[in-house]
Amino acid sequence: MTKSISMLRLTAIAFAAFSLQALPVAAQALPEAIKQAGVIRIGVKCDSPPFGASGTDGKPAGIEIELAKQIGVAAFGDADKAELSCVATDARIPSLTGGKIDLIIATLGKTPSREQVIDYSDIYYWGSSRVIVPKDSKVQKLADLDGKSMLIIKGGSQLKWLKERIPSLEFVQLNTNADNLQALQQGRADGYVGDAITIATLAANYPEFRTLEEPVDLGFNGVGIRKGEEELKAFVNAVLKKLKDEKFYSKTVPAFVTDPIVAAEMLTSFETDPPAAQ
Repeated sequence: MTKSISMLRLTAIAFAAFSLQALPVAAQALPEAIKQAGVIRIGVKCDSPPFGASGTDGKPAGIEIELAKQIGVAAFGDADKAELSCVATDARIPSLTGGKIDLIIATLGKTPSREQVIDYSDIYYWGSSRVIVPKDSKVQKLADLDGKSMLIIKGGSQLKWLKERIPSLEFVQLNTNADNLQALQQGRADGYVGDAITIATLAANYPEFRTLEEPVDLGFNGVGIRKGEEELKAFVNAVLKKLKDEKFYSKTVPAFVTDPIVAAEMLTSFETDPPAAQ
């Protein structure tokens, strides 16, 4: 799924105390190999703030990093028992299937092709794109875009999704968000599709626009697990459920996202069930 990170900044807020809050120690539910190792090895992103990036001390920091630490707490009562390794996007799944790590918590979108190779935990984050239109537009829902035109970042993933559902929709592809915003202001197209965070920011700052309620191109992130490791999968799902029930993300997201509009959009994706797929 596409995410805009230009407006996000990692804060220097320390999370050590929070990470050590006691989830019930559940090492007895872990596979024997992990119990014997005494650590759980987790691949994380170190170049995708606010999910995971290199902190000011050079160590991984971000929302998914705190999630990974909580798995260490749940497993062994100690956040440091989550042994974190930075993984590049194309190395995530090979690192897991090759046995270098036990779990992937690294902005891993759930796709049919990946599900043929690995298993996923329950979804902990969903994201989407949205469409913004002039406030006085007659377009009220996606179906109203039939025969109209849409601005989009050149190469944007939303193009295929929209084209499959609205074949008559014409696209104007420009290089930057600023170019698309200016074009929409000039009336060069009927709407602009972008990731939900970008669109939420524009809607808050430009009262001449409004956002369509229907999501575009839903995506879902889960923890990556090797095929057949049902015991580990059940353990991870139990931790994810507990964190969601305890509003873990309400405490964590604001520490790494300073823009309140972006934080609110992200909390919706972490804490609520996704809308029905279109």
